[in-house]
Amino acid sequence: MNWNAILPEAILAIGILTVFILELFLERKHYKFLSVLAFIFVVLSGYSIFFVNYPAKLFFDGFSVDALNLIGKLFILAVTGFVLLSSYDYFSKKNSQYGELPYLYLIATLGLMVMISSDNLAIIFTGLELASITMYILVGLFRREYLSKEGAFKYLVIGTTGTSMYALGSALVYASSGSMVLSPVKEENTLFALGVILIISALALKVSAVPFHFWTPDAYEGAPTPTTAYLSTVPKIGMYFLFVKLTMYLFSAFPDWKYVVMLLAVLSMFYGNIVAYAQKSVKRLLAYSSIAHAGYFLTALTAVDKHLFSALLFYVFVYALATVGAFTVLAILEKKEGWTHHFLDFKGLKEENPVLASMLALFLFALIGIPPAAVFLGKLGIFFGLVKTDMFALGILFAIASLISAGYYLKVIVYMFLYSGEVRHGQTTVSAGEAFTVLGTAFLVIFFGLFPHVVLDFILRALS
Repeated sequence: MNWNAILPEAILAIGILTVFILELFLERKHYKFLSVLAFIFVVLSGYSIFFVNYPAKLFFDGFSVDALNLIGKLFILAVTGFVLLSSYDYFSKKNSQYGELPYLYLIATLGLMVMISSDNLAIIFTGLELASITMYILVGLFRREYLSKEGAFKYLVIGTTGTSMYALGSALVYASSGSMVLSPVKEENTLFALGVILIISALALKVSAVPFHFWTPDAYEGAPTPTTAYLSTVPKIGMYFLFVKLTMYLFSAFPDWKYVVMLLAVLSMFYGNIVAYAQKSVKRLLAYSSIAHAGYFLTALTAVDKHLFSALLFYVFVYALATVGAFTVLAILEKKEGWTHHFLDFKGLKEENPVLASMLALFLFALIGIPPAAVFLGKLGIFFGLVKTDMFALGILFAIASLISAGYYLKVIVYMFLYSGEVRHGQTTVSAGEAFTVLGTAFLVIFFGLFPHVVLDFILRALS
């Protein structure tokens, strides 16, 4: 047994057990300690990635370790660390300190790490469901909040549909190819095509692509805001690393896969952006923004091209950083008495909280794709990748959708800076974890915008 290959997963598993056992004996007042302890295990797991020898294969070649999935694990752990560190004060102020929260975040993260390392459709299913079931619970863990329970129930019901589609799709691929292991398929047939379409649909549901997006606005709005930050970023990183692997080794064997993905991408980009304009809650607006972003990301999966894939994975990572930063600002504001995330709450925010208003504006500008924020380079990379692979029409639609999105992000900024506040909510406290997350994500969004090669070169080399 090559234990070195699963060092990051092993450390995270030890962390889960440690936090789980301590939670049984400690009282609610030690919730902050458990969150910080979980964060320390995330850091140790991330650090251990630099000591993993690769390539390696385990579990009858169903679990592989290579440069690409190690990068994916590092991204997942980095964003999970930010969420954990920013969450403890929010749950304490909301009197919703469930001791289970820190290790549930770790379990979901472990499931995603297993998923992206798997070369077997059955093991991918195991990792996917470990993460999904944990996230259903996380959405519902908000004390005395009806919307949280409603969002969790909808997420569970629709998520189960995705699970069924994935299981049926995998069974059909096995029936047509005789193997659950990802390997080049020499001959496709109707069963195989149907299996691929079902698996694409299942993953589209997990990334909130239209028409499988119905769970997203309610789950995002009802969940505790740090959980929304996690839900909108960490699983997306895992899903797109998996999407890239499946596109290379499975989907591309079905010649028409690109048209299915293209349809999902165009519907998501335009539906998400247009419906976002009708939202009165900024938190719900960001949910529709994530649906539109699912469309942007999917455009990069319409061709097998390493430059397109590298632009996609870079874009997903920097998008996750900007989104975690934005949701952390919303979580800080939500600690104010009577704050609801309605647009009217944001009127004149710069007068009461100029630093928070400025940081939120920075993250929203980043999500629009304004340089020097790194999201701009992600969008640019996908656009040029689409042009290079003769998808010029899709590239134009991608650019138009991006321009449409600018309006609703700017609307929030206008409310914060150009209107006077009608309701005063007073000042709010910012914990050390929240300050670290907001400043850290803001720094990285700009840093990777100025020095993208720090990440892009590694991804390109891993894809070669």
